[in-house]
Amino acid sequence: MTSLTRSAFLRLSAAAATAAAAPAKAQPSPKTVRPLLIKGADVLTMDPKTGEVAGADVLVADGKIAAIGKGLSAGGAEVVDATGHILMPGMIDGHRHVWEIADAGRLTKFHPKGYSTYQEWKMRTIVCLTPEDNHLAGLIGGLQAIDSGVTSLIDFAHGQPTQAQALGAARGLKESGVAGWFAFQLGVSSNYGPGSTVSLEQAHALRIARSTETHWRTAAAIQSEVLSGSGPLQMGLCPSTGLGDPIDLVKAEWTRARATGVKMIAAHIHRPEKPHAVGHVGHRGSGIADLFDAGLLGPDFHVAHGNQLTDEELALLRRTGGMICATAMGEFPYVSAGRGASVHGRARAAGVPAGVGVDVSLALPSDYFEHVRAGFWNLYLEPEGRKINGAYKSEDVLDFATRMGAQAIGLGDVTGTLTVGKRADMLLVKTDRIGFGMLGTLADRVVTFAQSSDIDSVWIGGVAKKRGGRMIGHDFTRLKRKLAEAQARFGPQAQSIKFS
Repeated sequence: MTSLTRSAFLRLSAAAATAAAAPAKAQPSPKTVRPLLIKGADVLTMDPKTGEVAGADVLVADGKIAAIGKGLSAGGAEVVDATGHILMPGMIDGHRHVWEIADAGRLTKFHPKGYSTYQEWKMRTIVCLTPEDNHLAGLIGGLQAIDSGVTSLIDFAHGQPTQAQALGAARGLKESGVAGWFAFQLGVSSNYGPGSTVSLEQAHALRIARSTETHWRTAAAIQSEVLSGSGPLQMGLCPSTGLGDPIDLVKAEWTRARATGVKMIAAHIHRPEKPHAVGHVGHRGSGIADLFDAGLLGPDFHVAHGNQLTDEELALLRRTGGMICATAMGEFPYVSAGRGASVHGRARAAGVPAGVGVDVSLALPSDYFEHVRAGFWNLYLEPEGRKINGAYKSEDVLDFATRMGAQAIGLGDVTGTLTVGKRADMLLVKTDRIGFGMLGTLADRVVTFAQSSDIDSVWIGGVAKKRGGRMIGHDFTRLKRKLAEAQARFGPQAQSIKFS
C-alpha cells in the first residue's frame, strides 16, 4: 500500500489536481461576488410560510437570499432571465460514500449476486487507491453531486486507511465546492496491498478496527490542514466503536471525538440478529437505548439506515435532537433480507428529522431525483408506510431532500429552503423538455418529471457552479479519462489480493 510523507503528498496532490482537470478560475468568497438577481422564475421555496410563487424574482447578496418578490431590482447585479424555469432549493444527500465513485460500475445493485461481494470489493480496493486517486474521486464525486442538484451532503468517508489517502479525499471534495460534511471514519486499518493473501476474517477485522493514535492524528490533520474555518464543507467523524462494543469503550471514543470540536457524529445503525451481551451497545434493540443511557445521543448524532428502529428508539432520538438518513433506493433489498423497510417515513411521523441519500455511488444511479422518488415508493413496502404516504403530497416527498433533509444533516438553519437570510443554495430547472409536465403544482412537476439533465444552473452560497447545463471550470471529459486511467491500474491490483 502506498505510504507518503506529508511533503511528498502535498506535491503529489497538487500535481494530481493539475492533471485531473482543466484549470478553473479561483472562486471568490460570497462577499466579493456581485449581487445576483434571478428574474421571472416560478419559485418553489419549500418554505411552508412562502410556498410557491409564480413569476417571481430572487435577489442574492453576500451569498444569501436577500429578497423574494416581484419587480425586484438591484444596481450592479448579475441578472438571470429565468422565465419558464423552476427555481428551487439545492438538494441534500444525507449519506454517501463519495470515494466509491472511483470504481463506479464495478459492482451494481441491479446485479444482486455480483453485488453480494461488496465488502470484499471494498477491502481490496481501499488499499489500492493512491492519495491521488482519492483526490480525484473526491473531486469527481463532489462535482457529480452538484451536477445532479445536490448542494450539501454527508460524505461518510470510510475508504481511507492512511493519512495521505484521507487528506487527498478531503481536499478533492473541498475543491469540488459541495457543501456539508466530510465525515472521516476512524479505525480503518487495512494494511495489506496488491498481491497479498490474507484471511477474510483478518480483512474484516482490519476494515474498521479500534481507533489508534494514528487515526486521531489523521483526523487532526484533516481538521487543521483542509477543513479549518467555517467554510461550506465541514469536518465530521464516524466513530470506530458502536454496535457490539462495550459501553465504556464507546463512551470514551465518542467523548474524545466530540472534544475535537466537530459538530457531526455519524454512524451506521442496524439491529443485530440477536442481542449483544449486557453492557454492550445492542443489548437492547439497535443500541439507541444503550447510547441514550450512556449520555451519547445528541443533536450532533446522525443515523444512517436504522431500518428497524422501534417507536421507542425514535422517541429517544427526537428527545435528544438526533437525525436520520434512509438510503431508500439501496435499501429496497433490505426487506427481503429481513432487515426492514426504510425508516424515513416513520421517523418523520415521530418528529425526527429524516432525509434520503445515495449511499453507494459505486452501484446506483447518480441522478438524485431518482433517489428522491425512491424515498416515496419505498414507503409502500410495509403497512405503516402505506398509511403514512397515503396522506402525502408532492411537497412531502421533496421535503426529505430539501427543508427536512437539511435539518437531518444539522443544517436546517443554513439551507434547504429558499428563505430570506439563508444561504443561496439553489437549482434552476428547465421545463421545456417535451416529457416535463406542464400541469400541477411546482412540487408535483419536479418530483414527477425532473431529471438531472433538466438542471440548467446550480449555485452554492450564491456562487455559480453550473450554468447553461454545464459545470463551470471543470472538463468532465478530461476528468473521466483520468478516472478510466486510474481504474485500469487499481482494478487489476485489487483483483490480485486473495482472501483465504
